[in-house]
Amino acid sequence: MCFEALKYLKKGGPGKGMSAGGLIINISATLHYTATWYQIHVSAAKAGVDSITRSLAMEWGTDYDIRLNGIALGPIQGTPGLRKLAPEEMSKGNREMIPLFKFGEKRDIAMVSLYLAF
Repeated sequence: MCFEALKYLKKGGPGKGMSAGGLIINISATLHYTATWYQIHVSAAKAGVDSITRSLAMEWGTDYDIRLNGIALGPIQGTPGLRKLAPEEMSKGNREMIPLFKFGEKRDIAMVSLYLAF
């Protein structure tokens, strides 16, 4: 997806001036920072997203003035991922292990994305 967007995001591309590049925000997770039971497929995919984000930030930031940022999410309330990994009866006890003692909200992701976009 990033490669397909490159021609539109790089400086001087269609719809862009010669001095301004675009922005890509990749969304990942924190599952792959430590081991998580039965989540090897998710961990491998998210580690790949993180690696692509870092590599493209270095390459495309220098070559094309494109900003790349990554958002790595923890548990987000009201999502299928949280329902699968921590059913309601389990999630009550898990909150004590989270620094803010609460799960993230979808709005949190929206706000950080808007912040990074400007």
